[in-house]
Formats: sequence, C-alpha cells, structure tokens
Amino acid sequence: MRRAGKKILRRTQPRRAAHVNPSVTQLHSHPGSRCVAGVRMFNFFATATALARDRLTLVDIGAAGGVQQKWKRHLRKVRPVLFEPNPAEAARLRPALPSYSDAIVVEHGLAAAAGKYTLNVAHWPGCTSLLTPDRDILAGYKIAPLYETVDQISVECVRFDELYRSGKVPLPDVVKIDVEGYEYEVLLGFGDLLHDVIGIETEAWFYPVFKGQKLLHDLVALLLPFGLSLRRIETVDGFEGDLVCVNAFFTRGKAGKPDLTPAQMPKYSLLQHVWGLNGT
Repeated sequence: MRRAGKKILRRTQPRRAAHVNPSVTQLHSHPGSRCVAGVRMFNFFATATALARDRLTLVDIGAAGGVQQKWKRHLRKVRPVLFEPNPAEAARLRPALPSYSDAIVVEHGLAAAAGKYTLNVAHWPGCTSLLTPDRDILAGYKIAPLYETVDQISVECVRFDELYRSGKVPLPDVVKIDVEGYEYEVLLGFGDLLHDVIGIETEAWFYPVFKGQKLLHDLVALLLPFGLSLRRIETVDGFEGDLVCVNAFFTRGKAGKPDLTPAQMPKYSLLQHVWGLNGT
C-alpha cells in the first residue's frame, strides 16, 4: 500500500550505440567484436543485446509509484518491466521512464486466469485492489476510510507466463509485488517461470483486510516447491502498532546458498546488496 508522505501497506529496441570512428583501433577484445583487416571492430548490435541480457530484469507489479528508489541507484544494471492496470496511473508512469532505454509499462492486471476483472479504486489510490475490502477486519483502524471504494474499473487480466510465451515480456529475474491482497493469484500466474526467478519482494498479510485474500503462510507454501525461501520481513506501518502487513523477501535456495547459473550470480549479488541481505 502506498500513502502520501510515507509508504503504507500496500523488448523494446536495444539502446542505440554511440557513433565510433571506424579508423580507431579497439585495443581490448570483447565478445561482441570482430576483426577486420587487422583492426578490431565492435558488433554493436551483439554488444547491446549482450548488455541487455546481463542486466537484471525487474518485474514490478502494482508500480503506480514508479521504480523503487533503491533500484534507481543501479540504473545501468536493471531493466524494469512495470505493470499497472489503472490507465490513469499507467499514463503517469510512462513520462518518468526515458532514462531506461528498454523499460516498458504493461497496462494489464495479472491474475491466475485470464479474463475481465473489476478493479476497486480506493479513496487512497494505494489501497486499490482487485479484491473487496473487509470492513469488519478494518473496523477500528484510523486507516479504514482509505480503503473505501470510490470507483470501479473493468480491467483485462492475464497470466504472466502467457505474456512471456507470446514474447510481450522478458523472463523475470526479480519480482516485486504490491497488489493489495492479490499477491497469491499473481504468483500463480507465473507458473513454472518461478523456477527461474532469483528473488521476490512482495507485500504480505497476517490478517485478511480483503475478502478471500491469502496470507503470508500461503505464499510461503506456494513458493517452497520453486526453491524460494523467506529471508526477511519488513514491517509496514498503518495499523497503529498491530502487525497486519509486511514486505516479505524471498530468495532462491536455503541458508542464503542458492544454486545459480553463471549468468545469475552477478544478479543475485546485486539483489543481496539492494535488499540488504549480505549480512543475513
């Protein structure tokens, strides 16, 4: 959940290479280079493709606030893919992305099954959800009025793995989820792609503030068969001292010792650094 002033519960083309004078000899060998008449030249398309592959693909679901600040500090190493089903919020995201050469905003909701869903737009946009708020659970909290539905929008939802198979989104390395109680259904839509994910940051709940929502223990059980372990939880304020919502961080492997491919290793190191897990 995102709130004013503080956080609350809640392929495009490769970058165009700069012009290089072909008369200049490249002194260093590179996987994307070739030798012409004794002069080493760069194959810029191959180089750009390799660089894109080396960057960590961050899939951000419920991205109304834009890319998190902690990831913005590593622009050269991250390729953001932002999901925002609310058309107005998606329109606000796009102008903020020029610095990311291949960042995309996907104006779809994600779910376990494709179809049309009703998005309940809350009094505070950060409390908007595909689920209906449970007034009985929220009663007694000052935050309750922010969850009241003020509008409903019909949104098209798809499974993430279907988008991937159709070539519309890249394979994710890290997934960040902020969908107000709908985390479990979103993760189901990744299917077997979760085997390739090295880390997940998701909002998670100990109490169901939305009707029919899954809780943290359900997420732990869902992700365990995919080799993803809960590493840390971070309290989310808003319920006057009650531990209702947290940010939960999952990474591949047990005891912080994942079985990774060579390509995943530097991405995992970056993930550990950004999430502050190096000492845990």
